[in-house]
This record gives sequence, C-alpha cells and structure tokens, in this order.
Amino acid sequence: MKYIDIKIVTMLLAIMVYAGCSDFLDKEPLSSGTEAIFYKTPEQFVQAANALYNLEGWKNYDNKESLRMDQGTDIAGLSSNGGASVGETDWRWDKPYSFIRGCNILLQKAEEYTGNKEDLNVSVGTAYFFRAWQHFYLLQLFGGVPIVDHVPDVNDPVVQGPRNSRYEVANFIINDLRTAIPLLPKESTIPASDKGKVSQEAAKAFLSRVLLYEATWEKYVPGIGYELDGDGGSIGAGVVKPSGYPSVQEMLTEAKKWSGEVITEAEKGTFELWNECDTLSYYYLFSLDDKGGNISNFLNKGKATNKEYIFSVKYDPDLRRGDVALTTAISRWAGSNISTYLGEMFLCRNGLPIFISRDGVTREKNPEFLGFAHFMDEFHNRDYRFIGSTHVPDRKTWTGAGAAENQFPNTTVGKPYPDPVYPKYPYDPSDPAFSDRATIYTPNLLTANFTHNAYGSRKFMPEGTRNTYYESPDYPLIRLAEVHLIYAEAAVELGNGVISDVDLNFSINKNRTRARVAPLTNALIADLWDAGYWDHEQNKTIIKKMNMLDEIRRERACELFGEGFRENDLKRWGIAHINLRGQKLGRFVYGTEYMTATANDAKHYGEPVYQPDRYPSYYGIYENSSSFDHGRTIANLPGNLLYSQRDYLAPVPLTQIRLNESLTQNPGW
Repeated sequence: MKYIDIKIVTMLLAIMVYAGCSDFLDKEPLSSGTEAIFYKTPEQFVQAANALYNLEGWKNYDNKESLRMDQGTDIAGLSSNGGASVGETDWRWDKPYSFIRGCNILLQKAEEYTGNKEDLNVSVGTAYFFRAWQHFYLLQLFGGVPIVDHVPDVNDPVVQGPRNSRYEVANFIINDLRTAIPLLPKESTIPASDKGKVSQEAAKAFLSRVLLYEATWEKYVPGIGYELDGDGGSIGAGVVKPSGYPSVQEMLTEAKKWSGEVITEAEKGTFELWNECDTLSYYYLFSLDDKGGNISNFLNKGKATNKEYIFSVKYDPDLRRGDVALTTAISRWAGSNISTYLGEMFLCRNGLPIFISRDGVTREKNPEFLGFAHFMDEFHNRDYRFIGSTHVPDRKTWTGAGAAENQFPNTTVGKPYPDPVYPKYPYDPSDPAFSDRATIYTPNLLTANFTHNAYGSRKFMPEGTRNTYYESPDYPLIRLAEVHLIYAEAAVELGNGVISDVDLNFSINKNRTRARVAPLTNALIADLWDAGYWDHEQNKTIIKKMNMLDEIRRERACELFGEGFRENDLKRWGIAHINLRGQKLGRFVYGTEYMTATANDAKHYGEPVYQPDRYPSYYGIYENSSSFDHGRTIANLPGNLLYSQRDYLAPVPLTQIRLNESLTQNPGW
C-alpha cells in the first residue's frame, strides 16, 4: 500500500466511469488541469467526486471478467479450494489504495477551500462514502490494514508504518459513513439526470452491512479455534481497539436502526422490490437491458421500472457497455450455479423445507413436495427464486445472442418461454426437432464422467438480441432485498435467536412474498424439524430442530446467491472452514426416473438415460442404504477441499512486506 501511494502523485482526473443513468454516464470528463488550478469551484468538486465511482461490476479491479458469482462456495458448487501460497503481488491490495488516494485528495482540498463549504457537502460526503467502501473491501480480504486518512508523501510516517488492527479499521469505516450520511442527498431529492449517485439511503444501507459484518465476525470468529488477529508485532494486525469502540450489541443495534430507516423510506415509495414480471420477477430483475428496443423480458419491462437497486454499477450499450461475454459464460455454467445443497434449501410454497419431522425422529415429505422420483417432481410448489433461476426439464429457455452455439434470443413480447418442440415417435433420423433449439429432451446422464452435482442457474442471463460484450444489465451493489435481510439478522442476533413476527413482516417476509413463499412466523416453525438439513461437519443429511437464526440465514443464501456474499457470510459466521470442507454430494440418481427412462435425442434415442458401465459418475454414487443420502452422486472428495481457518484472511503480498518492513503477515501464511 505504501509503495502504491508513493507512486500515485495525483488523482486521476479521468472520465467518470461508474454509477448513474444515461445522463449521469454521459457527463463531461474532468478538466485536464493540475491540482493547483483545479478544486476552485463547487462544480470542480462535483467532477472530482464523479471520478471516485471506482467499483467492481461485471469486471473486477483488475479489469478482468468478474463472474465468480459465489463459485467455489457451498451454494454454487465446490471443485477445489485452499492450499494456496503467498503471492508476490495482489491487485486486491493495490487498487483500493489508489482509489483511496483520490478520496483523500478531495477531502484535503475541501478543507483548503475558501468559499462556502456547504456547497461542497455532497462531494465531501461522496468522498467519505468511497473511502469507507474501499477500506471495507480491504478489511474483508485482509483484516487489519494500514488506514490512510490523508494524502501521504514519501516522508510521511504512514509510509513505513504498521498495519492497523481490524477493530481500528472497522471503527474508521463506521465513522466515515456516519459522517457521510448527513452530507449526502436523500434518494427522493436526486434529480433524474443524476440517478445512480450515492444517496443517504445507500450510505445507511452500506453502514448497516458493515456493522452486521463486524458484529457477527466478533461474535463468532473467536470460536473457530484459530488466532487470526496475531500480536500486531511479529504476525497479524493485532488486537488494539480504539477508545469508544462499539460492542457487538451496539453494532447490531445500529445495524438494525440504519437498515430500518432505509426500509421505512422504501415504504414511502422511494424503493421497492421489483415485481414487474409475475412469478419470474426475481429472475428478470438481474437481466434488465432494454435500450434500443432490446427485449429483456417477456413483458418488456425495462431499467426505468427498477427501484430495488439502492446502489449499483450502471451500464449502457452505447455509453458504457458491460464488455463481458455474460450470456456465454452463464449458459456454459460459468456464472451463478445452484449447488445441490442450495437447491434443496429452497422451501416449498407453504414456507417449510422439502422434508420435515414433527417429533425429531420420523422423517416425512412436506405435503407440497413431490419428491425426486420423476424429473419434474422437485420443481413443483417451490420457491420461485429456485424455479425461475434454474433450467427446468420440461421447458426450454431463451438464451441471449451472446451465446454463439446456444443462441436463442427472445424477439417476441409476451412469451416467457419458447414454444416447446418434441421429437417424433418412433425414431426418425430426419426429424427436424433434432435441429430445433426449442426441442424438449429427456434428461440423461450419458456423458463420460458425468457429475450431476448441481442445477444450472440462469441468474444474470440476458435473453435479448444484444451481441456479446454489448450486454449491459446493471450490476447490483446494494439492493432493498439485502437490507431486509440485514434488518432481520440484526434483530434475531439482538434477540439471542428470537425475532418477532412484526420484525419478520417488516423485513424478509417481503422477499418471500415475491418468491411466492408463505411468510416466516414463529408459529410456522414451532415444534418442527428440518429433516433435509445437510450437516457439513458430519457430511450427511440430518434432522435438525428449526430455529429462526437458521431460517434467516437460509433466506440470505436463497435471496443473494450469485451476488458475491457467500464466502464472507460463512467467514463472519465462523463456519467457512466447516462448510467448505469435507465430502460433498450431488443430486439423486437411485430411486428416480434416471433408473427407468429412455433417451429421445438423436444420438441416444431409445437407450436408457443412465448407463453406469458406459458412463460412470466422476466420483461414483454414494451408497449407504441406511442414509437419507443413499443414491446421490459424490460431488467432491475431502482431499480436494483444503479451506482452513487461515483462509479467513488473505495473505499480505510479499512485495508490500519487502517495501515496508513494518507490515506483518497474516497468521498461517
């Protein structure tokens, strides 16, 4: 960090590249003048503030496609993890500090400004917001890091200084956001030409996220049996807490307060959950891209209807396109996948798990769950966040023009799915269905080393005709549904596992309503057990008493999957080293239609859809007739999953330690 700060001698006065609608995206670039002639008028401060919108969207800070989308976690599917070595460099350390410098320059110049300082309020509030944003980015990755609250030169003591503790960094972030909130405009007062700029509500929502993160980290992570803070002298960032540092209880209370204020503002109509496409609203929310007549959903609802995104990275196919092969990546399952574990977490519409127990011993199917025997059974009567975002076997879905080999874009308003086509019976090699993209084929496991470990996800999948790299749906950074989740989690943590029905209705039950899932109430789960609960420590499905904390965490996984929260959630709950280790299982094969059905595609017409002698599963099938999991594929072996407690924090890059001998490495690295 110190090296990077020394090398950057002036803030980059470049065109603004992040946030805002079309007018905001199309603002004039900043002056090419130096700092000596810049920062003379409020308008110049506004331009400088516009340049601070450096955010990860479809590309990361390294300007690479950022489509990890929770890949490598328990809800998206694990292939391998852990066991890495320390790198020489890490752009995740360098880039945020370069952006922090721009914030500090603006704040320094605001202090020196001789005019009416109130004219600079919004610009100053924006700088405080983004300084907090970038420090929080660093905190989640590295824990304690050097705090940079001014513009250092080569002789500044901070250049060769030590890391600050995570508690000092968290306190700094919290205070910056508290300062920013009253300086920023309310969303309702931001003119249409500036929509997308940081608002008071965005700062409140972000502060509630930070407070919940740090409160739960401090509550749960000390129990993982591993010292992550170190002594601050020879290893780690230390345990120093600044005077007046808030307690866990105080942080949770404040998180509930700020998130509650945002929800209250939303109830006035400022924000609302996007619900414009009936039961497919959750799915289409993430692929709105309607400029130029592009059809982004079957009701032709566009970005202007979206009031759910409180803060987002804005894209435009003409002014600032996404510049990633979004449809191609997602159609090839390189985007937001749904692991078997997550797939079975999604509730039935009566608000209960797919398997329940009324006595803690006897397992029964939820009355609304049809089981796994037939290909379509498990998709009936389920949460629409699952049904709408996955590939259901009885229908084809539109696939945007970006996916060359699967191109099947929607060009017609009013059709959520293409009209299905079915192969003739008996087999006819000249049947045109075999070359039609709308043909419905019987699912099969006729691939060498098949996995059958997850459900392909369509989330973030554009459906229109926009070509690759021009696809430009906005990227959500803070949305109202997350604020509902923050409020509910803070409330249940404050209640030591208890939350009122009033608080549930005020928050996450709004998310469940859109998903067509019954409200969560205390009466609903009283005296019930989840009989399909996957226990990561035992590596098997068990029967577990239902409780509110588990259910709110379930809601978080189901609502936010693919949005980059999962690993950090597992870390702050102190269970990342548990959930990301051990044997993982996939979907059922035994006892299902895979054992009896025949294929109807041209290559395998009439053959059994499961031929283990010719096409074995990659890791085989889990066989234990006394287990609830008998007949699943084995998704992964424990030897591939090496995530450990040290991985809760990333290593400080070696180059930085060599440049500044006061920087200490994180424990275990």
